[in-house]
Amino acid sequence: MIKIDEKKMFLEIKERKPKVVVLNAPDGLLNKALEVASKVQKSFGVQVVTIANPCYGICDTIDGEAEKLGADMVFHIGHSIATDRVGKRTILIDAMDDVDFEGVLEASLPILRRYEKVGLCTISQHIHNIEKARLFLEENCISVIIGRGKGLIRDGQVLGCDFCTAFEIRESVNAFAFLGQSIFHATGIALATGKVAFMLDPYYKEITDVTPKASDILKRTTLSTYKVLDAKTIGIVIGLKEGQTRLERAQSIKCELERHGKDVSFIALNEINNENLMRLRKMDAFIQTACPRISIDDSFDRSVLSIPQAEALIRLLDGKELGEILQRISWV
Repeated sequence: MIKIDEKKMFLEIKERKPKVVVLNAPDGLLNKALEVASKVQKSFGVQVVTIANPCYGICDTIDGEAEKLGADMVFHIGHSIATDRVGKRTILIDAMDDVDFEGVLEASLPILRRYEKVGLCTISQHIHNIEKARLFLEENCISVIIGRGKGLIRDGQVLGCDFCTAFEIRESVNAFAFLGQSIFHATGIALATGKVAFMLDPYYKEITDVTPKASDILKRTTLSTYKVLDAKTIGIVIGLKEGQTRLERAQSIKCELERHGKDVSFIALNEINNENLMRLRKMDAFIQTACPRISIDDSFDRSVLSIPQAEALIRLLDGKELGEILQRISWV
């Protein structure tokens, strides 16, 4: 069961005495957020607004929307890092999952023992379980390494676009074990490190080798990158979400492409999806600088490259080798 840190929220409200509070949460926690909103209203008599737009990660903050709503503070629930505040008014609230990993760890032993040295990673909802998992595996003769966090990333934590804790230990392990039920994050580990990766699902006690899926994704991203070589008109899509507006990076890519004779236009969108891009028929292809997972995981009628793919494209245009597109610490 997911447990939202309501105690922290209540303490913040008591201390700061806001008149209007905004809650922001991913789809999987939206109904729980509504329950918390009701508790806050009844306990403190403040106005609470729950944002029902999709919320994809720590980059998806909503200070702008909160200001329009006259909010004094925002509680961003379920995406946490090694700080508790982001932007002007956003407070990060943990949503920890109390699911037991012992069953799936027990089931993983015959598989993980083949690799001898294993890197252990997870997401914020399960980060409190990572040390316990390490001890269990080591007690069962498996050498475990947990990568050190950098900046705002905790030890062993991975984000959808940042795999520093896995990347830095990739040469010291033979495989990775991801704690959680997220193919999204597990395949990211495999792609970023080039290593075999297993997803340890505590709910169904299943172990999934995500390496074949990662291989398929890499083939698609490589093919998509090559397709843009012949594109004459390219749209660079700038994300309008607060944590995804990378104007300098977009400008740098535009200059590089124009150096090779490409006709490049800037486009800005809140939601970058196939439906919105289909309206832009003038463009042969797109590069989006908002979130790399949009290009890697979603389906489009035309090529939509991420920043790593755009960098690979520029190398090809310069007459260089394609190189490793996604084997890197971060994809932004």
